[in-house]
Amino acid sequence: LFLYVPCHRKPERCYHIKGKPMSICSRCLSILLGYLFIPVIFYFSLPFWLGVLLQLPMVIDGYTQLKRWRMSNNVLRAITGLTSGFGLSIIVVESVRFLV
Repeated sequence: LFLYVPCHRKPERCYHIKGKPMSICSRCLSILLGYLFIPVIFYFSLPFWLGVLLQLPMVIDGYTQLKRWRMSNNVLRAITGLTSGFGLSIIVVESVRFLV
């Protein structure tokens, strides 16, 4: 499954298990873990704008890294990835509710 996820797979940005890097970076792994909240969100009605708002931490982290203003670490990447995955889950659920 991880081979089909578009991820840069840089070893320094991946978690290591027994000295070997995982095949997916910490941010992408956390985004995928955030998708696990989709069934839970179906029971609660969360506003669409909250899902969009939860994308901002990852965008800011990624942009400041891209501009080389600072270096992020795996913990921050995991936190921003998890909030993004949770936010994307809200967007998906609320979009489905709107379409149905």
